[in-house]
Amino acid sequence: MHASDLQRDKVSRLVTWGHWFAFFNGLLASAIAVRYVKLIGWPDTLLAQLYSVITLLGHFSFVSFVIFLLCLFPLTLILPYSKILRGYAALLATLAHTVLVYDILVFDHYRLHLNPFVFDISFSDLPQLISTPWLLILPAAMLAIQLLVANGLWKRIERLNRRNWGGKIATVMLSAFLGGHLIHIWADANVYQPITKMDEMLPLHYPATARSFMASRGIVDEETLAERTSTARPTSQLNYPVKPMQCQASDSPNVVMIAVDALRQDLVNEQTMPYLSQYSQASHLFSQHYSGSNDADQGLRSLFYGLLPAYEESLQADQHQPILTSVLARQGYKLNVVGATISGNEPKMTVMFKGMTLHPEATFDSAAERDINSTRQALQLIQNSHSPSFTLIQYHSPSVYGTPIGFVGLPTVKPQMAINEAQAVLFNQYRNSIHFLDSQLQQLLSQVDSDTVVIITGTDGQEFTSLDSRLSRNFSDATLRVPMMIRWPGEGGRTINYRSSHYGVAPTLLTLLGGCTNNTKEYSSGDTLYSPSDTDFLVVGNKRYFAIKTDATTTVIDNRGDYRVYNLQNRRVRDAKLDAPTLLKVMKENRRLFAK
Repeated sequence: MHASDLQRDKVSRLVTWGHWFAFFNGLLASAIAVRYVKLIGWPDTLLAQLYSVITLLGHFSFVSFVIFLLCLFPLTLILPYSKILRGYAALLATLAHTVLVYDILVFDHYRLHLNPFVFDISFSDLPQLISTPWLLILPAAMLAIQLLVANGLWKRIERLNRRNWGGKIATVMLSAFLGGHLIHIWADANVYQPITKMDEMLPLHYPATARSFMASRGIVDEETLAERTSTARPTSQLNYPVKPMQCQASDSPNVVMIAVDALRQDLVNEQTMPYLSQYSQASHLFSQHYSGSNDADQGLRSLFYGLLPAYEESLQADQHQPILTSVLARQGYKLNVVGATISGNEPKMTVMFKGMTLHPEATFDSAAERDINSTRQALQLIQNSHSPSFTLIQYHSPSVYGTPIGFVGLPTVKPQMAINEAQAVLFNQYRNSIHFLDSQLQQLLSQVDSDTVVIITGTDGQEFTSLDSRLSRNFSDATLRVPMMIRWPGEGGRTINYRSSHYGVAPTLLTLLGGCTNNTKEYSSGDTLYSPSDTDFLVVGNKRYFAIKTDATTTVIDNRGDYRVYNLQNRRVRDAKLDAPTLLKVMKENRRLFAK
């Protein structure tokens, strides 16, 4: 036999050994990763259980094979020495499994997988993560196992080849990989929550979806998906509330909550909104109040739930009605919603408004006409109410700079802020829009009796730009700082000057109106509005980003863990570092209500 044939045979033997070594480590990783399933809760349906098993096998076999192709296979061609390769492969596998175990610990603590951002946070919290001594000896034990397996497979490679198991095993693993993705495509299209709730369970796992393809072929449409989402069986991801609510109201006054999309705090003044400015003098005015989002829908959810953006998907999956409205309903309140938009985000808004009566509107050509109709509907409800009622009225005109045809607006003025010419046009259109809104508030509030609790706020702020704020990383005061005023029956006006947020509204109403004695942390991320926050930061977010606001900076973090730091003028601060202690507090708050 020629030397070239011997070399080829040696390389072939090493490649075969590498496949078996990769297969073993795929199985081992799958066994270790069962911990992920336990952390989110073992599925309670047979299909979801099957999906979890074949996904574990298929995913980690695939990852193991990719690592073999990228890190081991090239060396078998360049350096075909079995002893060196076995040692190198054992070290590589030990490192991979150690990272996997560390990722499990991180996922248990933060419900996130490792990336540069999460690694910075977790490294700062290392003593809490590695709480048992066996974790410290895990790498050494893993290396010993890998060396034993690597050598054992090498000695038995001829015997394994004679049994012809390789092709059958490869077929099984490929079937598991493809089967898991096919099942997920079906589950995603049918909003089968026992499976879709596992979407973010595994590291480096991106389950296949085909909604766009099926929609383009007419197999499924958005209306059908929304209906399936709203009727899907609830999951049990959150422990919300932590303890049963203990509430005993001494009185049951009517409540009117007015939520205005895109209402900036700094432009509510005697020139633009004279009626509201005067009304605020007889109310409790919170001068440094913030929404929970720069997006109107998510800002409204922070108002009703009092929870951070991290809980939004789980609230939807569990189909949790806000504690605020569930308690008021049990206390005999009739719950009404006027003017709310649910068509674009129907499943989540439907869950939030569960138990409330949505008063439908006719189709209008403009947001201003719609707001006029909302005022008319709200007045009819309030005047005809014979039992305790909670009525939400949502206005939309300022978000589109809307005014009705023929409305006589304010004179154009020069903005007292640094904006360009195009923004100055939007600035004056916005002033006219909120001036129009002020007239609607006057019509409504002048008919509300003095025994009614009235809450007026904004769902979000407004930046003078045509960009979609829902996708924006702009978390400046312009997009978040909103008016907040509460008129309590029998109480005069006062101003509260410390920072407050939407997270405190539900606790305030439940404590003072609903007579609830629970600790607010049992159902909310905030405290009552009348208690200064015990933290020096505020967490806000939208669909793509979340941000941590302090007195000096705003740190904006995307879904991949990339971050940017901005100063008070909303200018990016280059080379700024993450504040690890603050981030740790945020991450712990983000998972505090998840079921154990």
